[in-house]
Amino acid sequence: MSLILPGTPEYNLTLSTALPPDWVEAANRLAGEYYFVAEAESGLLRPASADELEEYIYGGEYEERLENSEQYELLEEFLN
Repeated sequence: MSLILPGTPEYNLTLSTALPPDWVEAANRLAGEYYFVAEAESGLLRPASADELEEYIYGGEYEERLENSEQYELLEEFLN
């Protein structure tokens, strides 16, 4: 087993695919209609309701996340 360090591709992949520890509680609280969004700064996933997802996408946080993750091709697609 090797250590995954910040800044490596494996670290970023782990952050963007690992479910948050409280996801089951969030799913129950949100009555089964939940989504996961990535925090703009850290990339950690967090549960969100449909309204929170819409705010995430159209409020600028998704765009900021794409800028921070260097996924510019997705940002260009999103903006066009």
